[in-house]
Amino acid sequence: MPPQFADLLKPHLSKEITYHQDTQVLKADSVTEVAYWPVRDYIRSYTLVQPEADREYYQQKTIDISLPGKVSFAANSFMNNTEADFNMEIAKGSVMIEFKRDSFVELGQVMPEVNQLALKIVSTGEKDWHKKMGICRNLAHDGYKTFLDLFNAEVESFIYKKHIASYIGTTPENLSRIRKAGGFGDEYLRK
Repeated sequence: MPPQFADLLKPHLSKEITYHQDTQVLKADSVTEVAYWPVRDYIRSYTLVQPEADREYYQQKTIDISLPGKVSFAANSFMNNTEADFNMEIAKGSVMIEFKRDSFVELGQVMPEVNQLALKIVSTGEKDWHKKMGICRNLAHDGYKTFLDLFNAEVESFIYKKHIASYIGTTPENLSRIRKAGGFGDEYLRK
């Protein structure tokens, strides 16, 4: 990006915001108005599923986890002003910097390179998405190993076990059995 990009961007970024409780920031069927940059902890994207065994209650199925250092947003919804097809929740204790969609549009008009950068972010996110979807297609034990390979074992120090279990398609109890049988240890587990 040109050197003046940083000066143009700074006024559009929020100050660091700390979330003192789990906070839903996007509901399915609504338009993404804000992109988030996790400074600490994580954002979880999920869908609601209705298990065959229980037709009265919906369960949350984690479909993505966004860690610090990467911008997180529902790409199609944010870029094209369309309804999102999943929910996003920021975990308790997380710290985020926000960037509003209106700011993105304004910056794109002033500096066309912003649109190219956005496409690059979306393209990179799409590659990550395909890797992450591979985790969901594995058996739970293999999915857990792949999860650790992709995210690094240290993520367990701040991601809830129930979210990891949902992500790899199992229950927290079964994840505990997988961890114990695989000898994964408790060095980084969230307390």
